[in-house]
Amino acid sequence: MRLSICFALMSVLVVVITGCGPMVGSTPRPNQASTGGAMSLTDLHDISDLQARFSQDAGKPRLLLLVSPT
Repeated sequence: MRLSICFALMSVLVVVITGCGPMVGSTPRPNQASTGGAMSLTDLHDISDLQARFSQDAGKPRLLLLVSPT
């Protein structure tokens, strides 16, 4: 039983590792944003800041992170 669990975990790990990262020789799509320093993390202090940034980036994929110390 323990051997089968270990084998299953190792299989999942191999699948995750091989799926992470670009394929050799792959090229970015024309509409894909480059990561050469064009992106930054913004600290928002008010809901109006969030609304302004959200409206500014219309048509682009967005990621919102809500971080709490607890």
